[in-house]
Amino acid sequence: MPDANATVSGRKLAELWSGAMIFAPHLAGCSCAGFHVPLDPSAVEEDLLDFLAYRYKTEGRLTLSAFVTARSADRSTHFGRWLEALDNADLEAADRDRLISDLFNTLDSMNGARESRSGFVCY
Repeated sequence: MPDANATVSGRKLAELWSGAMIFAPHLAGCSCAGFHVPLDPSAVEEDLLDFLAYRYKTEGRLTLSAFVTARSADRSTHFGRWLEALDNADLEAADRDRLISDLFNTLDSMNGARESRSGFVCY
C-alpha cells in the first residue's frame, strides 16, 4: 500500500504494469495446476477489470463500476496509456483515489514476484 503521504500517479501505475514480473519470460505463468501456463497480459487486464467492476458494484460504487466496465468494453488504448490517464479521469476524487489505490496494490503485488524465494509465481 502506498505511503499515506505519497501520491500514486497514473504514470507510476503504468510503470508497474509494464514492469510486472509475472510477465517476465522466466516467470511468465502460473503453475497452480501443476504445469506452466503462460500469462497473457490482456487476459490479466480483463480479469483485473472484471474483479474491480464487480467489487465496486457490490459496494454500491456504481459510477466507479461503470467507469471500469467502460474500459473493459473498449480496450482500444493500451492499458498502460489508460493507467497514465487516470490522473485526469472524469471521476470524483474519492473514486479516483480508490481506483488508483486498488490498482497500485494489485500491480505492486505483481511486481513483488521478483522477491519470491520459492520461484512460484501466481496472480
